[in-house]
Amino acid sequence: MDFFDLHCDTLTTALHQSCDLDCKYLDISFPRNEEIKRHCQCFAIFCPDVISGEDAFNYYTMAKHFFDAQLLKFPQYFEQVKTGSDISRITESGKTAAILTVEGGRVLGGKIERVEKLFNDGVKMMTLTWNGENELGKGSTEQAFGLKPFGIDVIKEMERLGMVIDVSHLSDAGFEDVLKNVDCAFAASHSNLRKVCGHRRNLTDECFKEIVRRKGVVGINFYKAFLNENENEASISDVLKHIEHMLMLGGENTVCMGSDYDGCDVVDGIRKMNDIPVLYEAVEKEFGGELAEKIFWKNANDFFAERM
Repeated sequence: MDFFDLHCDTLTTALHQSCDLDCKYLDISFPRNEEIKRHCQCFAIFCPDVISGEDAFNYYTMAKHFFDAQLLKFPQYFEQVKTGSDISRITESGKTAAILTVEGGRVLGGKIERVEKLFNDGVKMMTLTWNGENELGKGSTEQAFGLKPFGIDVIKEMERLGMVIDVSHLSDAGFEDVLKNVDCAFAASHSNLRKVCGHRRNLTDECFKEIVRRKGVVGINFYKAFLNENENEASISDVLKHIEHMLMLGGENTVCMGSDYDGCDVVDGIRKMNDIPVLYEAVEKEFGGELAEKIFWKNANDFFAERM
């Protein structure tokens, strides 16, 4: 089986815990399970809402240096994706294709020129907010408040450069502002559906259908609280319910994986990346092999290959 994961917090967790990416206590660690033949991993630099301005940009810089150091330390395990052809080349060599992303547009420190700086660093995707407010707009804690003028400037610059706009964590009003101000396809890297689980962080059916219409992608999040309103009862079957509803909304070419590993309380049974073959088997049994391959690899791979 293959695994393309649109979001994890492993890089930031390793940085904070002063450990390397081969640490066995991480949800994603290396060497990986040999059952996973091809692996492409989006590694997010997560910037919490308590860091602002120049401190946020300096935080990004520190995390980027850590990412670079890990690439140099473990060349046998992974290599950074910089162009569209890199994903196939790297994975065919048996290594993990590492895509650098950012969670939280506050890392820009309010300066538009830093979008291009991040892009030149190899950042391929960025969420505009985390849960709260920053210079770009407001997150899902305040659904009625959208993007600020700077946020609109940022998404237009991201569109110009070809950096993927990620609407996970964004408010509903902010989502509408994205629709109004750019024409490109975009992503919700780690978001489920509010119809299946009513958490504010999940997408409405209408938002999901707009992503489908734009030929974007949505990554299923493994966080218990986003899978089931009674998170103590969350299970792999809830992952299947979200996939089923996404497919019902026309998401055959949209639904992907967005684990949120090392960033949340993951549902039992797939608590680490090396457990992913268990989920693949469940998805294959429920929806068939062709759809399983799309959900775990092809949809995300096609989306990024077309944009790099």
